[in-house]
Amino acid sequence: MNDLSPRPGPMPFRLLIDEALRQARRHFRILYLPVAVPVAVSSTLVAVTQALWFSRLTASPAAFGMTPGIYLLALINLGLLMVAFMVLLTGAMDALTGQPIDMKKAWSFALRGRILGTLLLCYVGAIASLFCCCFPALFVVPLLSFVPPVMVAEDRSGFDGISRSSELNLYLPPGGGFFDRPLFKVLLFLLVGLLISYAVGLLVALPFQLPMWIDMFRKAASGEDTLQGMSRWIWLQVPAQFLNALVSTAIYLYIAFGVSLLYFDTRGRKEGSDLRSEIDSVFGGPPPELPL
Repeated sequence: MNDLSPRPGPMPFRLLIDEALRQARRHFRILYLPVAVPVAVSSTLVAVTQALWFSRLTASPAAFGMTPGIYLLALINLGLLMVAFMVLLTGAMDALTGQPIDMKKAWSFALRGRILGTLLLCYVGAIASLFCCCFPALFVVPLLSFVPPVMVAEDRSGFDGISRSSELNLYLPPGGGFFDRPLFKVLLFLLVGLLISYAVGLLVALPFQLPMWIDMFRKAASGEDTLQGMSRWIWLQVPAQFLNALVSTAIYLYIAFGVSLLYFDTRGRKEGSDLRSEIDSVFGGPPPELPL
């Protein structure tokens, strides 16, 4: 990927939320479908496999225990979600810098070995921080959030890309306080995205889960076996999983634009490129070089 020109900053947090949504809506048609379709198909396959396993379990309780194929399919689906976000962010970076959006090129970039290795390293670190009582994740996850844009914009991967992400997130603007570091702005934005994802996911799943809950409560109240006839409700979760994947991809797109905007904003302030951009806009570009 070519080096990308930073956008001027600084950007207030409220403006960031609105701008990320505006950019996501503007480029939704180009970026969404090439990522949403494979993610939805993969998530649906996982849901179908789980429904088949549960149907066999209710028919024969002795068959308790998931087969290795289910774990493998779930692992592939998680890997696809990881790559899908990278693809969306790559397209978002191109959109923000005025470059043509090429989704085939974005998929090709996200599937490179060093990119996958770096993403895996980041996700392992994030998951490990979640296992440590979750509180370290409030620091580790935002600290690693700039790794994908760094790989796209600066072609830095591995520990070099992680170090660059940490450097940008821990940057303290001149005259700023402790909470003015980009790390906290990233954390707030990710929490906003998490809340949106939870609320929208609940709205999508509720119509499919409500009949199952009503049936379970009715059987529990009458003293019947709650697992009896449960397989038909499990199959109802397959379309729910499909719709949830489509909705989640749209939210990932919004988060990708937000993280990209924060990256450009932080890099511009840290390296003074936002000031150079403002000077160029006032004086009509950089001054010509004098002949020696």
